[in-house]
Amino acid sequence: MWKPFKTGCQLGLCIALSACGGSKPQIQIPELPPTVVQLTLQADAAVNQDSRGRPTPVVVRYYLLSHPASFEAADFFSLFDADEKTLGATSVQREEITLRPGESVKTILRPGAEVKSIGVFVAYRDPNRSVWRAVAPIQRNMLNTLQAKVGRDSVSIGPQR
Repeated sequence: MWKPFKTGCQLGLCIALSACGGSKPQIQIPELPPTVVQLTLQADAAVNQDSRGRPTPVVVRYYLLSHPASFEAADFFSLFDADEKTLGATSVQREEITLRPGESVKTILRPGAEVKSIGVFVAYRDPNRSVWRAVAPIQRNMLNTLQAKVGRDSVSIGPQR
């Protein structure tokens, strides 16, 4: 008489315990938004003046950098003539354009996770009398709206206003 009862209890216990050992619920980790850089390069109307005071086109390069130290420490001619050698693996991406006086160019960049900053290099006629480089940090997982102002004899980069 007790044997069927005992077997029934054991079976019920096994079923109850097997229900406890089921698969764990999947936790959904929200996907982070992408890192996007909206970069505007804006040349001043009086940029890169020649010996007669006439504005002239200027070569502008921007670099997506894993670390800005090599870019910030380099001299003008090392970057102008041998940027790949000078920056090495810290330069993840490089683009070069020529800006005419008063011209504005916009671009959208989608840097990888290794990119921490953006560097802008301007090949002014007289690098000894100009500020020819600027760096800005890139914030991860958000839209970075940056403006590089290529002035008469200096460049700056920061949030676009």
